[in-house]
Amino acid sequence: MKLGRRKNKFLLTGRRRNFRLSFIIVLFLLLAGVFIFFVWKNIKSPLYMKSSISELYTHWDKEEFDKIYDSSGIIIQTRPLDAEVLALRGFAAYYLFLEQTDSQLSQVYLTDAIHSLRNAWYRVSESERPQIAYILGKAYYQRGYYYADLAIYYLQYAKLAGLKDQDLSEFLALSYSLLGDYTSSIESFTEALKTNPSDLLLYSLSQSYLKQKDYEKSEQYLLETIRISEDELLQLKCHNFLGLLYLERENISEAQLEFETILQKDANSADAHYGLGVVYEAQGDLIKARSEWRKAVKADPVHLGARLKLNL
Repeated sequence: MKLGRRKNKFLLTGRRRNFRLSFIIVLFLLLAGVFIFFVWKNIKSPLYMKSSISELYTHWDKEEFDKIYDSSGIIIQTRPLDAEVLALRGFAAYYLFLEQTDSQLSQVYLTDAIHSLRNAWYRVSESERPQIAYILGKAYYQRGYYYADLAIYYLQYAKLAGLKDQDLSEFLALSYSLLGDYTSSIESFTEALKTNPSDLLLYSLSQSYLKQKDYEKSEQYLLETIRISEDELLQLKCHNFLGLLYLERENISEAQLEFETILQKDANSADAHYGLGVVYEAQGDLIKARSEWRKAVKADPVHLGARLKLNL
């Protein structure tokens, strides 16, 4: 019996029970400590004071895009896959891009707009995608030629989904122009004119027809732009293109009238002096032609057309 009790002294079953209980207590205290530390850390940090979705919409109603951008950035740190927050951040970033005068900072906003909206795109319902596609398409257009196909993809998605924002067709037309698809560009510009007629749309349409060498329709829209526009700089651009168009069609006297009209309002217009020089060249007066080209280079030392004419 004594031997049996002595043997029992060396059994670890009782010790195991005590060890397990101690381990559970220590683990519980450790987890509790971690939890308390995490709560304390978040109370101390701005993440604890993160904005709610309703606050983002309050800022949206007031067009406070900078506040939406900053607040959504805080929320995303703890909820990086929240589609609604990502979409609002993308919208805000795009509008901040449009307002920004610092070119470097504007590109930061534009890049973030595309990044946020692309992430939101994959996480929202089908009914919410058209509005994201609309802004995403416009953002891609702003990236230039190499992103024009993506701009068209998302703008077409928004259009086919029934979105009727006034400038959707205009941005679609501009995107087609970047890719040199002037037939589709003309179609979209014409559609845009039906809902939102403007001098800039008329001018853009004239450029698409000019690229297609449809001089008659290009002339028609250039003249219409001049008629309705109150923007003098745009009017002068139209006169210049009319002059070049008339030169192309060998209507020399009409071209001369257009360039002289420009110079009456802007005596230092390099383009007008260059065009007038081409008029004199067509008339066989090379002395006057070279004089006009020298005036063009004086007004714009890097004017390519005039420099080529003068062999500079």
